[in-house]
Amino acid sequence: MLNNKGFWIFNNVALCVFYIAALYFVFIAGAGISHPLVLVAALIVAAHVLEIPLALKILAPQKPSVARAILGTTLFGFTWWLPAKRGIYAVK
Repeated sequence: MLNNKGFWIFNNVALCVFYIAALYFVFIAGAGISHPLVLVAALIVAAHVLEIPLALKILAPQKPSVARAILGTTLFGFTWWLPAKRGIYAVK
């Protein structure tokens, strides 16, 4: 399962849907940043930003594109860098 690209893509798509829902509550529903879904999304992104040094260290042997590593980790966290480490996702 952990070497199945479809598994990781499903997780990343689910996270994108979650982010879209959070953006909906911020901009369209008028709930602002006080909606619980928005707060959870902000916490997830903050946690992902904190993962960036770890991801860069773990992916160093593959010589990743720093921009791709930062963007992928910020958006998806370990569901991006773990498959990248296993060679499932491209890092360059």
